Amino acid sequence: MRRFGDRSESEPEPERFVSCARTIEQVRALIGLVGGEHLNWWSVRGRSVDQIRSESEPEQRTHTSSQTPRGDLQTVMISQLNLITIVGAVALSALASASPTSTSTEATATQLSMELSPQCNYTLIKTKTLGVDPSFWKKFFTHLIPFAGSSRSKMQFILFKRDFADCGRELLIDNKENLKNSGFDARHPTRIVIHGWMSQSKGSHIRKVKNAYLSLTQPGLNGEPPRYEDFNVIVCDWSKISTNVNYFGVANMVEDMGFLLADLVRYLHLNADLHYDDVYVIGHSLGAQIAGSAGKQIQPFRFNTIYALDPAGPKFRDQTDEYRIDASDATYVESIQTSVSLGFEQPVGHATFYPNYGKNQKKCYVYGCSHKRAHNYFMESLISPAGFWGPRAERQANGTWILFLSDGEFRMGGEPSVPKNGTFYVKTYAKPPYAMGHRWQTEPDPEEDDENSTDE
Repeated sequence: MRRFGDRSESEPEPERFVSCARTIEQVRALIGLVGGEHLNWWSVRGRSVDQIRSESEPEQRTHTSSQTPRGDLQTVMISQLNLITIVGAVALSALASASPTSTSTEATATQLSMELSPQCNYTLIKTKTLGVDPSFWKKFFTHLIPFAGSSRSKMQFILFKRDFADCGRELLIDNKENLKNSGFDARHPTRIVIHGWMSQSKGSHIRKVKNAYLSLTQPGLNGEPPRYEDFNVIVCDWSKISTNVNYFGVANMVEDMGFLLADLVRYLHLNADLHYDDVYVIGHSLGAQIAGSAGKQIQPFRFNTIYALDPAGPKFRDQTDEYRIDASDATYVESIQTSVSLGFEQPVGHATFYPNYGKNQKKCYVYGCSHKRAHNYFMESLISPAGFWGPRAERQANGTWILFLSDGEFRMGGEPSVPKNGTFYVKTYAKPPYAMGHRWQTEPDPEEDDENSTDE
């Protein structure tokens, strides 16, 4: 059996170069056409250059004969814009179909596991070509108008377990044969992870959270070595919606995405004996709002825990609890708020943690960095021996904070969750590992001040 990367002598060039050459020829053919708006990119894929030219010639003649000598300006502009979009999509497809010349050990191992297991069909590893992530940009251009049609296909659910930690298996609702062969086991706790806006499941943040869960151990008894816990880690990929630049249009789809997630959990409950109390949902940004929406839509049942990682603020701050994440969406809702501008300033859920007072995180100099930092804190909270600890805190009207040190310290994040109520302050280091443990009161601030941090 041929292994990944092998090539027989009869193959003059790897298939990816042939695919690139074929796609480049398609681009050349498209550039030579007039009236590009009559072409559909999906009808171009897989067609020969001659077919593209021959099938488009009648449309070109019809289009040309119907125009005035100078043409209609609006029609010409639309034609050019469509042509640019098509050419861009074709070029991105060429990048997507071309594998990088050098592949990391992790990616190679994952590819091998995919070849050996036909059920394994999804990896969270990004494969970059020329420094570009084709998977994201292909979705970006393909779904410039993603809100039409059924939303059923707009969210994928990928299951990971210790037995197939690097390459997941897609769960299909209302497909019992798929569920039977998926490896889902209701005896193990279920953790559902949801990405946010302009993001996708393929990437380091989601992968690190998944890996953290699947690396957890329980201490051994009577001197025995620790044993690994197992989880059903389900990654929700809704990038067919989230990669659209229209934030408010994407935000309007939160309820639909929440319905799909609630539908999955109900399906697993009815067909795989999943207990709602075994389910944690971890959502970042708009993913946190989706978690809240799903929690509302499975009632009267409840998720055990929702971890809201800097839940998206724009559009939701002024909404009532009915239309945004709140404490009623799960038995326990904990929010980790790291960015005022992109997240929330007011408390969300039963417990709200404000790392570094929740405004701008240490050594974050790029807009959005503080917003993403919530991911890092949560991932580290799962595996850090020190953990994130802090006291109850209260923000005053003038923006200052009061810390109630006499009430003790409380842990942020972690597995399993520890229910608590109130608002809390957590101090972190400026770079990984971020967790200070119980040393936060005695640990000095970083030597570098953070006056130049992005004000989020």
